[in-house]
Amino acid sequence: MFEANEIRRPIFETIKSVSSEIFVSDFQKYSKYKSDSKVSSVLSLYCKNILLTRIVDVNSKLHLSSDKLAKVYGITHINILQINTKNNASSGVITESTKIHISSIHSEEFRRLLLEIENLPVLGGLDVEFEKVKRLFFINQSTTEFYRPHGILLYGPPGCGKTSFARSLAKRCCALFYNVESSDLLTSDFGSGANTLRNIFQKVLSLREEGPIILFLDEIDMLCPRPETASLGNRQLSSALMMEMDKIHMKNYSGLLILAATNSVSSVDPRLRRSGRFDQEILINVPSEAQRLSILQVLTSDLTLASDVSCKALAQMTPGFVGADLRGLFEEAIAHAQEQVKKDLNVLNLEDFYHALHKTTPSLKKGTECVVDLKPVRWDDIGSLEEIKAEIRQSIEWPLKYPEILENMDIPPAKGILLYGPPGCCKTTLVRAAATSCHVSFLSLSGAQVYSAYVGESERLISQAFQKARALAPSILFFDEIESLVGKRVANVGHNRVQERILSTMLNEMDGVGNKMDFKMDSRSHDRIEMQKIIEQENDGLCPSTTRCNSNKNNLKVIVVGATNRPDMLDSAILRPGRLDKHIYVPPPDKEARKAILEIYSSKMSCNDVDISVLADRTELFSGADLKNLCKEAGLEAVRRQLTSSKSNPPNLIVTNDHFLQALDKVKPSLTPEILREYKK
Repeated sequence: MFEANEIRRPIFETIKSVSSEIFVSDFQKYSKYKSDSKVSSVLSLYCKNILLTRIVDVNSKLHLSSDKLAKVYGITHINILQINTKNNASSGVITESTKIHISSIHSEEFRRLLLEIENLPVLGGLDVEFEKVKRLFFINQSTTEFYRPHGILLYGPPGCGKTSFARSLAKRCCALFYNVESSDLLTSDFGSGANTLRNIFQKVLSLREEGPIILFLDEIDMLCPRPETASLGNRQLSSALMMEMDKIHMKNYSGLLILAATNSVSSVDPRLRRSGRFDQEILINVPSEAQRLSILQVLTSDLTLASDVSCKALAQMTPGFVGADLRGLFEEAIAHAQEQVKKDLNVLNLEDFYHALHKTTPSLKKGTECVVDLKPVRWDDIGSLEEIKAEIRQSIEWPLKYPEILENMDIPPAKGILLYGPPGCCKTTLVRAAATSCHVSFLSLSGAQVYSAYVGESERLISQAFQKARALAPSILFFDEIESLVGKRVANVGHNRVQERILSTMLNEMDGVGNKMDFKMDSRSHDRIEMQKIIEQENDGLCPSTTRCNSNKNNLKVIVVGATNRPDMLDSAILRPGRLDKHIYVPPPDKEARKAILEIYSSKMSCNDVDISVLADRTELFSGADLKNLCKEAGLEAVRRQLTSSKSNPPNLIVTNDHFLQALDKVKPSLTPEILREYKK
């Protein structure tokens, strides 16, 4: 049985007081309620009338679009932050005696922008850049009026996360994110784009009164290009943007940060990059191995990986991959896992990632003449030449794989390497093996790709190759048959000057002269740090010239490798120290090397009773390519004999010593004693 007072007891307790925040349709109408306590009490009464007899709990978010009374008041949402009841219950009913406290008033636009950044994913690999911009943003919000940065320009190759960086920055700084679409400003109507931009700045300034905000302008080079290439509409946009930024800088507003992003910083109107506008420029570059590891760890946080998958190994196998490429790699691996019949479809193994690596091409490698599909070559696939291998490893692998050791030993690495020797002695194969071992980007150019009928096109291709190599660093830039590109300069007036212009371009690029900022490493902050070290060490009595040399001793990201059969035709300027300063002679194989090469190629064939030592003795002056051709001809001889002696094709063919001897009568060496004497000179 129940007593009468228990039966009449309400299910929910009466709430004594409520702390809430409200969102209104017209913020300018209610913004005065923040300072006027009398009017604020009237607004609390409005909220009580709306919430009367409602059952609410802590963290309730009330959507009032269907409430007629709320529409009259202009209140769209009410968020319950805290309630106070007699028994400290987490829910209760609003009555006439409930006191409503309003902690904050925001507009509906503020709420919409706030919800957009709440569910943003975590962005990895850009912690250093985040700290730089966060420091500038906090300075912008500080009370000091001496200096407030308002404009920051983000630049870098596409897919590196500039837009995602701006959104994540807003989430980390608890600020709103207002994105401006280019399509809203680039219209055909005369002057409408500039008017739209002015209205956007007015709206952003009104939102700034409610809280800090980040205004983001993507593809700023499309909106405000250089004056010589800009149309009339672009010039109006540039003028309007500069006027609005100058107003903000003059009034020194706090809580407003303008971010702009571009893939081609050299195409942006230089007037926007002066102090007081976009005075801070931050490079969002292609991620390094450590940054790729951080990105992969974020991407794999919600996935289950097999025991044979390591994020560190994946980071080493993906040089030149930007953040968008790594996400595409995981999507391809997940798609391959779903296609396979597995016991557990939620687990990604190493096979899935190997398949995805063959399907995914880095964004920066698309649409460029210098990018080639590198076929992996192991050092064991190259017979003998142990001394040459060790020298190439020392010149190419060590600076890329062990830079800290070389820096501690004060050993400056070679900036460029020249491989020269007779044709067919695996110069190109040695470079491919070094690139495979280092897990770095490999770019290649030859004379046939560079020469063009159009004036300036050859120099553009050379410059583009160096820019891509810097963007994909660490990388190897390989020039095959380099003598056709940088031959000796002659004094003949009627001589073709294209080769001289190519040589001049290569010399400038190797010296670092005239590098475009689009794909250049952000060395300015590094230079400031090094200059501070120089000043400190000068005060301690150290030699500044020695310090300056040591500061740049390991600033190596791109290794230039050239291969040639005619080193005598190269211009002396390209061979001096600081350019192609390391010269490695790749000789023809000796007897032991020929034996090792024949063993490698014959191991892939079904051989029986083949005396490799005798063949190595009889193949004097044979290059590596000649020995490969010899094994091929011996195999064809075995097939030819079998097909002529029998109508049926047996499943297994055996290559014997007679087949090799027969092939020796047809295959002749490509080298002569005269050629070798020329190289000995």
